[in-house]
Amino acid sequence: MSSERLNGLRTWIGGKTQETPFGCLIMRNGFIIAEWYGGGFSAESLFEIGSIRKSFNSALIGIGIKEGKVDLKAKVVDFWPEIIEISGNSADGAITLHQLASGTSGWLTPDPPGTMFQYNNAAFTVAERVVARKYRLPKDEIASKVQRGFKIPLGAESWQIYHFERKFTPEDIENPGPKLAIDSNLRDLVKWGLLWLNKGIWEGRELIPPDYVELATHLVNPCISNAYYGYNWFVNAKRALWPDAPENSYGHAGWGTFKPSGKESRAYIWICPSLNIVAAIVADVSVGFANDFLEVPLKITAEWIGRVVHSMK
Repeated sequence: MSSERLNGLRTWIGGKTQETPFGCLIMRNGFIIAEWYGGGFSAESLFEIGSIRKSFNSALIGIGIKEGKVDLKAKVVDFWPEIIEISGNSADGAITLHQLASGTSGWLTPDPPGTMFQYNNAAFTVAERVVARKYRLPKDEIASKVQRGFKIPLGAESWQIYHFERKFTPEDIENPGPKLAIDSNLRDLVKWGLLWLNKGIWEGRELIPPDYVELATHLVNPCISNAYYGYNWFVNAKRALWPDAPENSYGHAGWGTFKPSGKESRAYIWICPSLNIVAAIVADVSVGFANDFLEVPLKITAEWIGRVVHSMK
């Protein structure tokens, strides 16, 4: 690890963010090696983590599989018939939880299930509803289980866990509907990444089954073009997303807002087992981090990740 290169990374981030709010934290081998804030954002500041929330439901899927409550191959309509009631498309009766969580369901689109990858916010929220239904959670919301299963054991005291009060809109995959939402500071978000880096083990206790962590963070649809996605994690197979990062790394973008201002934020969490690193960044929407999350390869986000990797050498 080079302090000169870390300083160079800090300078580069500062040049991108200027006077706008931002935070960046890098942890390696279980220790924070870099933590920078600016623009009025601090270690105590909160932001809504956006789509990073999807990895929380992924973790619950893994737990449900181990407990025998969840089957990735099961037809969703058999226990959540709303999937057809909302879309009005009988073909959606073939959709499985595997397809919802891996972005290949085709729900609310003309595409048949299991034929192509599409980042489908609505379908990812349906995966949450399915898990909640399996656990018989009130209002089909997983927030209470995230609270008990992760916030408390991780000691992530900053987390505010809730659901959006919003209905699905037929034919609109951009509307996530009644999605899970989490407000967090940067340090507690990195705890979440560290749990995954440690294969679901926290202080000797299994919070996520290790075999599921391995499954979820690798390609789960290798025969579908551009499906660089596991179960609610983007994966760097063939170094397609982040060319300068190890192939076994994975991460996720989060489009959210700073709290309490409500101004738009963009966040990214990146995890690399081979380098034993968790890195996270949040910045104002105008800076561009995570705006490119569906590009192959990514641009500014990939450059940030590449600079993190370079600073470790």
